[in-house]
Amino acid sequence: MDAGVAGQAFPGGVACISWRDGDEPVFVDVASGRVRAGEGEVKVGTPYDLASLTKPIVAMTALRLVAAGKLSLETRTDTVVTDARGGAGGAPTLEALLSHSAGLAEWGGLYLDVPHDAGTPAARRWILSEASRRPSDDARGPVYSDLGYLIAGEVIARASGDKLDKVVAREITEPLGISQDVYYPAALPPDRRAQVGREAAPTEHCEWRGRLIRGEVHDENCAAFGGVAGNAGMFGTARGIAVFGRAMLDSLLGRSELVPRDLLERALSPREGTTMRLGWDTKSPQNSSAGRRMSERAFGHLGFTGTSLWCDPTRDLVIVLLTNRVQPSRANERIKGFRPGFHDGVIAALG
Repeated sequence: MDAGVAGQAFPGGVACISWRDGDEPVFVDVASGRVRAGEGEVKVGTPYDLASLTKPIVAMTALRLVAAGKLSLETRTDTVVTDARGGAGGAPTLEALLSHSAGLAEWGGLYLDVPHDAGTPAARRWILSEASRRPSDDARGPVYSDLGYLIAGEVIARASGDKLDKVVAREITEPLGISQDVYYPAALPPDRRAQVGREAAPTEHCEWRGRLIRGEVHDENCAAFGGVAGNAGMFGTARGIAVFGRAMLDSLLGRSELVPRDLLERALSPREGTTMRLGWDTKSPQNSSAGRRMSERAFGHLGFTGTSLWCDPTRDLVIVLLTNRVQPSRANERIKGFRPGFHDGVIAALG
């Protein structure tokens, strides 16, 4: 971690490693650097913008609802989200959205053209409609799609009859006891939101919003959507995300029923032409942020702001790395070189 700070891969960050000592899970946290140049030191409990680490949490929320018979992965999008009708995002199933195989574009600056105030019902409807009308122009196969997950979050919320943040809390963070550590800041009461704004590591100065972003989502489309979406918006501590990762391994290895094993195995099953799975990514034969030492069974996810979670069933190991590598600028991509070496170093140290 100190090497990442010294090498200017990020101003500061927190890592949490979890393994098992016999039957007992072990969690070890380490913090390094500062939340921002000239400001205070990072603490192990410093909250970070999780960015796309929101996606696996939302996807596992969907699997919990499927297990309870409240949702189906075969649900066609536009039967629930009528705003998607007529677009490329309307016909795919929820499973297609969650596994990046719905044929939607990777991203798009929707926030720049929203003709309504950010976060209003009208803005949300417009964004959903426009997102569904942005097909991928890559005919080679599945394309990682933020837009697909934005729509998927709305499918989950409307099918559940509740707001997405409440569904995620009820299905994932509350059962795991991490609701104070992993959350959507935009859905918090004003006093708690203000506290997160004071404690969270800042990301970047946003030209669209005209301010340094701290304690609110970095992703502009999610911000225009109201800060609670399927693609981004969640903040968390490294320990909180490690507890989530541990629960995923325990579910896969038959020690937990948080997510039924058969559904999680289905989510992690190979999909033609991609390393992506339902809610997760896996190691690439050519290059992977997971490094060289993790097993081929490893699964995880990255976040644009400088976050990552990797789970290795073979080693029963969880590695979480939370940073704000986009501070002061998203142009800093040194983390791409740091992250695989960090993972390899952790595994080497554990033997």
